[in-house]
Amino acid sequence: MPRILCTAPPAAAFSEPLRLSTDIRAGRVSLAGDLDRTAAHHVLPALEALTATEARVWTVDVAGLTFCDVAGLRALARAAHLAESGGRKLHVQHPSPLLVHMLTLLGLRRLVGHGSS
Repeated sequence: MPRILCTAPPAAAFSEPLRLSTDIRAGRVSLAGDLDRTAAHHVLPALEALTATEARVWTVDVAGLTFCDVAGLRALARAAHLAESGGRKLHVQHPSPLLVHMLTLLGLRRLVGHGSS
């Protein structure tokens, strides 16, 4: 199964580095660690790799996220725009209740399917 792996350095000693993997066949990007201003720029290129696939729904699995700041939310919003501009949908899978709340405040609740958490 083709996978692309990337690790971004932490911003501070207490930060957990972002671990990102892309499963091209499944149309899935998995994120773990801190999605912050030092690592958020890695999300869009990972999803851009999915534009070459037939996947109509892209999944971003955030079960492993330990932190998400405004830059991380912005990266998810840009990812949604990328998917939608290509006639696809982006689905954020396994978000924490706090991430669901933040996405809702930003008008991005549509990214989280019913029953996801």
